[in-house]
Amino acid sequence: MTSAILLCAGKSTRFSGGTQNKTLYLLKGKPLFMYSVSIFEECGIDKVMVVVQEGEKEDFRKFISTFGNVELVIGGKRRQDSVTNALNHFNDDEKVLVHDGARPLIGKELVKMVLSKIQPQTCVVPVISSEDALREKKCGKLVSIDRTKVFRMQTPQGCVAGELKKLYRKFSDTYFYDDAAAFEMAKLDLCVVNGDKKNVKVTTGEDVVLMNFFLSQSQNGGEGI
Repeated sequence: MTSAILLCAGKSTRFSGGTQNKTLYLLKGKPLFMYSVSIFEECGIDKVMVVVQEGEKEDFRKFISTFGNVELVIGGKRRQDSVTNALNHFNDDEKVLVHDGARPLIGKELVKMVLSKIQPQTCVVPVISSEDALREKKCGKLVSIDRTKVFRMQTPQGCVAGELKKLYRKFSDTYFYDDAAAFEMAKLDLCVVNGDKKNVKVTTGEDVVLMNFFLSQSQNGGEGI
């Protein structure tokens, strides 16, 4: 059985100053988070848990009412708390994908690739290499970084549900920016797969312009999402 967790309980401070949840933003008439829900459906995911804030449950519910395998769960204070709240609805042996609701243009091929690589004691991670020259600040100066050794992490990240649950319980005092970091802390394996340049996380209003461009390309016969 395969399941997915879609994280939509953020505050969207950089997107709207916290006045609008960006995952509910209408992109060509469809809320951002529903693009991922649709892809999960097309890929045959058995169950999708959408993690939301308590006060926004009804805002999300009206969009998922026709989906029999999509449910809502309330988020926690930290990202890992939200993931754990959703994991509690799955069997420990299930394969699970954890995805950012603000990454609407996830592709079917990426979902299938991550799913195919999931195995015990491993977290599957899509990554994008850097095409830019990179520098880091040291002692007030900018020092070159070898860009071939630097990667941007994406979601969905995939693993066995019970293993991630145990790791978040074991390292409960540590804040994790993604699920792969918990596996790293436990000295478990990461399985790296090629990410997708269209799989951009919407962070500011400027990112919406890019999303619209990608969607227009797809609808006009360009490379599909």
